[in-house]
Amino acid sequence: MKNIRRDRGVLSIGNRLILFSVLVTLVPAFGMGWFLNDMIHETVTEEVEQRLFDSANTIQREIALWFREQSYNLNVFSNSIVLSKNISQYLKARKGEGGKDPDPSESVSNMRIYLSSIQKYYAAEYQGLYVLDTSCTVIASSKSADKNRRIALPEDVAQQIEATKHFKGKVYFDEQSNTPLMVIGSPLFSKQQNRQTGYLAIEVNLTTILALMQEVLVDSRNEVRGRATLLDLHDGLHFLSTRSRKPPKVPPEAEPDAILQFFDAPPQWQDFVDSRGVHVVGIATPLKRFQWGLVMTEDYDDVFAMVVRSRNRNILLICLFTLLIGLASYLFARQILLPLTTLTNGALQVANGDLNVRLSPQSNDEVGFATKAFNVMVAELQKSHAMLQLLSTTDSLTKLANRKKISHSLTRHLDAYRRYDSGFSILMIDIDHFKKINDAYGHQAGDKVLEQLAWVFRENLRTVDTAGRYGGEEFLIILAETTIKKAHHTAERIRKAVETHSFLYKNKSIKVSISIGVTGMLEGDKSEESLIRRADQALYHAKKRGRNQVVYS
Repeated sequence: MKNIRRDRGVLSIGNRLILFSVLVTLVPAFGMGWFLNDMIHETVTEEVEQRLFDSANTIQREIALWFREQSYNLNVFSNSIVLSKNISQYLKARKGEGGKDPDPSESVSNMRIYLSSIQKYYAAEYQGLYVLDTSCTVIASSKSADKNRRIALPEDVAQQIEATKHFKGKVYFDEQSNTPLMVIGSPLFSKQQNRQTGYLAIEVNLTTILALMQEVLVDSRNEVRGRATLLDLHDGLHFLSTRSRKPPKVPPEAEPDAILQFFDAPPQWQDFVDSRGVHVVGIATPLKRFQWGLVMTEDYDDVFAMVVRSRNRNILLICLFTLLIGLASYLFARQILLPLTTLTNGALQVANGDLNVRLSPQSNDEVGFATKAFNVMVAELQKSHAMLQLLSTTDSLTKLANRKKISHSLTRHLDAYRRYDSGFSILMIDIDHFKKINDAYGHQAGDKVLEQLAWVFRENLRTVDTAGRYGGEEFLIILAETTIKKAHHTAERIRKAVETHSFLYKNKSIKVSISIGVTGMLEGDKSEESLIRRADQALYHAKKRGRNQVVYS
């Protein structure tokens, strides 16, 4: 971090603001008594406060009833004989994979039909229904497009199920429609085996709550009074508002930390600026059951319109006296705002991803110092950005490409093949009996083996080839411009290099061998999944035939 000398001018920003504040407040201070009308203000405050509390209590009850209805529906669906019977048959068929058990697709189809019928009936309330196995992998979905989707269950799903027989997740937004969603679900049990077989998860469309909230805010004149906003107390993000004139934003707006602190105390009347920058009055009350927060507000200007009108009549009396002060304030503000605008625009460029911004300090006051510090900050951000890019694509142990990076490289090679007919091959590599190494020498020895194996790869690969850690003791190597036959030779060379290499840990030599599955591009390949699947199959055969060998497919 570079050191920056801070030079202060005589007319610093602090001195200008002090002078400006004195001039602005001098005359209004003498007429403060003219502007206060305590009786009107207090009466309006009490009326609006009671209305907001009543509305908040009603909305909480409506949401509680809504969730009770969802829980009841969930209980009915999850206890369906269709689900319990077919998921048990599915799991039984999966366990007998390769044997004589029936194909599990029929069970999946039955569950999908059942879920689709529920989805059709509850189209306005449910975004999707899913049957998951105990590893949270989707088995059946109400929408065929979601058959490979993975549903993220809450971390405390077991505790929720133990406490309430069901679970609910955090609020999130649908990427296409920006609709706020929440996953609720319950476990599925096999009545014959008396054990849990999976989960039923429902994506609930939370906009159905919006109608309940809006009904509460409609007064006797059929006018909407105030604004009700629901937010997630974990991060302060809005997901529903009764006065939203635009589609939800993704990412959604968040309340300032100062407003989130209101939820730590009992609900009480507050006067603040909300996330829209609008001056409002309202209350904030938590919905602890959901970890949500309910903010009931009305615009300050609407609430105190009558008080403001009375105050404005008195303001006219001092307008002539404040005219000169206003002119002086404008001149002072102009001196401050011009350099601040330049600094703000630079900050916006950085926020939009442009790290090549450099600003020229225009003065030696606080803004000039902030401009210099801004330039240093951008330079440091450039360094940090480069470092983060490296860390995000490199496996920390082997210093090879991580799974994200190697998968991206595979996608690029596939695109090049489609565009330029540039063939390539891949090697799927797995360390033989790696668990025995960990058991015999310890996990640190296993880490050393992985590090030294990565070194062997580098020594035997070209600069145009890419090696990456695909997961655990499994590696993926992409051989550019290489036929399957040549790839087989390369794989054999790597296998022999590993077999003859002396893997050392604490002066102990560890014998290591690897199995390799080789494959290359075929005319029928449409995605990298088919390549990976074929290489995995070849690797499986290599292990089945005794390990420490190369099999190509």
